[in-house]
Amino acid sequence: MKRVLILVIAIIGAVATSWGQGRFANWPEMQTFHSTLSQTFHPAEEGDLKPIRSRSLELLGNAKQLNAAPIPAEFDNAKMRNTLKRMEREADKVNALVVLQEQNSTIMKHLKVLHNSFHEVVGMCKKEGEEKKEQ
Repeated sequence: MKRVLILVIAIIGAVATSWGQGRFANWPEMQTFHSTLSQTFHPAEEGDLKPIRSRSLELLGNAKQLNAAPIPAEFDNAKMRNTLKRMEREADKVNALVVLQEQNSTIMKHLKVLHNSFHEVVGMCKKEGEEKKEQ
């Protein structure tokens, strides 16, 4: 059962990554942020917080760069700008928790919030009708 779950997670991750890279092809800062988030969040889901503990400052830097860079016109709106600012605040919180050497459960709780915000951004970048195709 565990192998099936790992396989399903790997397939979903591969599909999401390929979709995200294609969707964000003209948004290199988002690609960089997503790459670091993926490389730190997914191991943490499995109980390995070493990547986020060693790369939290990098993730925060990626979030800051994302906010400093222009948003592609097709995605640029107030809701997107607000969500990106929130992601930066959440990345800052995760980094602060790592610096304070908080417990894994506390860091994971806030890392999940950041990850969920990233998925809000992904949802905002979908074209109308895309959700129906994916279901």
